[in-house]
Amino acid sequence: MMKVATAAAAIKQLFTRFRPADLVILALSIIITISSFFIVYAKDNSELQVVIEGMGQSYIYPLSADETLRVRGPLGDTLVVIHHGAVHVEDSPCKNKLCIAMGEISQQGQWVACLPNQVFVRIIGKPVKDGLDGSTY
Repeated sequence: MMKVATAAAAIKQLFTRFRPADLVILALSIIITISSFFIVYAKDNSELQVVIEGMGQSYIYPLSADETLRVRGPLGDTLVVIHHGAVHVEDSPCKNKLCIAMGEISQQGQWVACLPNQVFVRIIGKPVKDGLDGSTY
């Protein structure tokens, strides 16, 4: 109990040393930091497009659209779903189902491939905002 009272007294003493201008600068710093976080990490998928390639055909859809597509390949149809700004392979006739296990993609440059069924899905659009990708170390 004594440590809690001591900590509270130390915090109170710290804030009594601040001048009003110090508190304004501290508040502005916090607001700018939080605002910059939202600006940098906000998702803007408005210009991103999904390119789906299969059997020599290429299809382009906006990532913002909700679509369920059947793409023909040599083994049969691969089911590709675009939903809420992300795309994934829902079903495919391949044996190992790695394309399904790859999960959703939602950023420019990401891709999903079903190699046995020769279906390739990728996202194109404006460049990523100077971020690190999986190949950067």
